Amino acid sequence: MWRRPVVAGVVLLCAYVGLSFLNSPRGFLGTDTGGKVATLEVMTRGEGITFDPDLGYWAERWDSDGSVYPIYFTAHIGRRWVNVTTLPMLFAAAPLYDVGGYRLALLLPMMGAVAAAFATRALVRRLGADERAGWGAFWLIGLASPLTIYALDFWEHSWGVALMAWGVVLVWDVVEADGRRWGRAAVAGALLGLSFTMRTETLVYVAVTGAIAAAMLGVRLTREQRDGARVVAARAASAAVAAMGAFGAVAFANDLLERRVLDQGIRGARATGVASLAGDAPADRITEAAYTLLGAGGSTSGVLLGSTAVALLAWGVVRGRTDEWFGVAVVAGAVGVIALRFGDGLGFVPGLFVAWPVAVAAIAVAGHRRFPLWVGAAALPVVVATQFRGGAAPQWAGRYVLTSGLLLAAVGLVCVLALPRLVQRAIIVAAVAVTLAGCGWLAVRSHDVDRTIGAIEARPEPVIVSRIAHLAREGGATYGERRWLTAIDTGLFHEALDVVAAAGEDQLVLVELADAYKPFEATDGWRPIGRSERLRLFSGVHLRLSTWQRTEHTFSQ
Repeated sequence: MWRRPVVAGVVLLCAYVGLSFLNSPRGFLGTDTGGKVATLEVMTRGEGITFDPDLGYWAERWDSDGSVYPIYFTAHIGRRWVNVTTLPMLFAAAPLYDVGGYRLALLLPMMGAVAAAFATRALVRRLGADERAGWGAFWLIGLASPLTIYALDFWEHSWGVALMAWGVVLVWDVVEADGRRWGRAAVAGALLGLSFTMRTETLVYVAVTGAIAAAMLGVRLTREQRDGARVVAARAASAAVAAMGAFGAVAFANDLLERRVLDQGIRGARATGVASLAGDAPADRITEAAYTLLGAGGSTSGVLLGSTAVALLAWGVVRGRTDEWFGVAVVAGAVGVIALRFGDGLGFVPGLFVAWPVAVAAIAVAGHRRFPLWVGAAALPVVVATQFRGGAAPQWAGRYVLTSGLLLAAVGLVCVLALPRLVQRAIIVAAVAVTLAGCGWLAVRSHDVDRTIGAIEARPEPVIVSRIAHLAREGGATYGERRWLTAIDTGLFHEALDVVAAAGEDQLVLVELADAYKPFEATDGWRPIGRSERLRLFSGVHLRLSTWQRTEHTFSQ
């Protein structure tokens, strides 16, 4: 019964639903989620769904260019204030959010993770493993991988990974059939096109998958007789045209949707922006590459811990083939090193190979494992070189390279099956341990965000001014209930004061990082009054809240 696809899919989905109740629906894994939830709030707040992602701005009449707009990274497009990067996911979630709020909207990323688990099963079966191993891969990826965490937060990563992985599966089928099955090529192109509407890095995986498929077919052409080579070339060309046509059609339809809703395309603009910044700031790129691939935390010590853990995992896999107990001991040592990362509390594990222990086996002992290994490994340096800078540390498992993680994990699972049973179990325990830490961190973080935003918004002051760029974005679940402004430096703070004064308000509460920011001093027309309040955001991160009052000099004006 457990090996029936419908039953397995429903059970995995139910497991996600159960895990989601450990988290607060008013706190998230990252600030990007807050921006999406704020948009869903606005789209569903009235009578019926508007399908208009305009967040609005309470202070627009006094700050028309949005200098102190509350939610960071919001674009002013025409009359709209927009904080989304993908419309299909948002529009699909709006009816669910309207009926059951955030918890019901989470069904979308959950179903994406289920689809990704099925894609892993398909890859493992095509790598030569039996049915039992295929289902083992399904459950391991579904319940003991980074996709478990991304299934519990409203982000489009689970669907992006699932669509890209299924695209790779279908392209591989076309290659194995010497270019036949152009229908599968068309479906693969459509899936990759849909993935592109959500994830910009899809373009890298499309290019890498196409190049490797062409190279494999090219090698086969050299081995065929003349007439046979012509047939294979014709089939391959037909499949390529079908795939590219389907990809282009979906991308074009999404562009039309964006222009219809927002009067401009956003996915194409993001892709152009990423390409224009590829390889800039080499030193920062190298640092973020270390975080993305090997970091157990967002610091140099985290990278050292992650590198040590990955090296031990690889050593345990290699030695475990001939010395079972030694391999188990080394893998256990890797788990111990990862545990050191959480010595001072739960937090992010940004490293791909730290969060996907099974993927390490693909690099350590895979050998000649054909298509998935080549695509996953070849895409890594390109994605790392082109990913957005500044967000490598505060993320789980290198969110831009999750597809490589899944492809390498599929290959790694087949390799792990060839190891002695105790070594297999040790590696699975490592995967489960890291995933549990991720689920724990999401639970802690979501409740901390909920508690903190709730405490700030319970303040009596009519306006909240944050010096922390993404704090108001964290509070997307309550967007619009209070008036926020975000002013990250002295100049913007003065602009915020002018906005508050123009709005006719006499007080505001200023929110700062208590241990990092030097308090602002009184300025012409405004001064802090009373004692400041100290509030914990996360473990080791505290906020300082102070009330500011307009002076009589300002009133007389």
